[in-house]
Amino acid sequence: MGTGQMIITFGAIMLMGVIVLNFNRLINDTDTNLDFNRFRLEAMSIMTSHVEQLSQYFYDEASTDTTSEKTLNDFTLPNNLGFEGNDSSLVDDIDDLNGTTAVDTGRSGAIYNVNYDLDYVTLSSDTFAASGTRQYHKRVNIAVSDAFNPPLIYEMVNGTRVRDTLKVSIVVSYWFYN
Repeated sequence: MGTGQMIITFGAIMLMGVIVLNFNRLINDTDTNLDFNRFRLEAMSIMTSHVEQLSQYFYDEASTDTTSEKTLNDFTLPNNLGFEGNDSSLVDDIDDLNGTTAVDTGRSGAIYNVNYDLDYVTLSSDTFAASGTRQYHKRVNIAVSDAFNPPLIYEMVNGTRVRDTLKVSIVVSYWFYN
């Protein structure tokens, strides 16, 4: 084998190596993207389940008595949103969720933290604004993030994984029908 053939053979081997490495990187990037999307979709599914679960709770502790209409003065004070003394740590109305964190597990076995934050809101112009007084509308903010390090739900910032949180706000209103 001559020198020219050796150079061509060596060049072909180098080209094959570059192709194999690029193919492996492509496969690895695809797997990473699939995992990222799978965990984000799973977190969105958990968040949707918690939003749907809100419909099983009463608007307020006062509204558990469904025989009469309630006025604003019957509702929990904004500073007291959360568990009442007679709840025994059991959620029976929406404002019991204020400040709580639920731990939920997806089908993949990943552990997610579901955080709740509530406040009274009023409709101001075309947006909901936080209110420091009792209202017929409560905003429930739900935030879902994973509990792993490094994070499963993340965004890349300067080549580093930074934990990302999925958030949704739901407005729940009090209605009385007789």
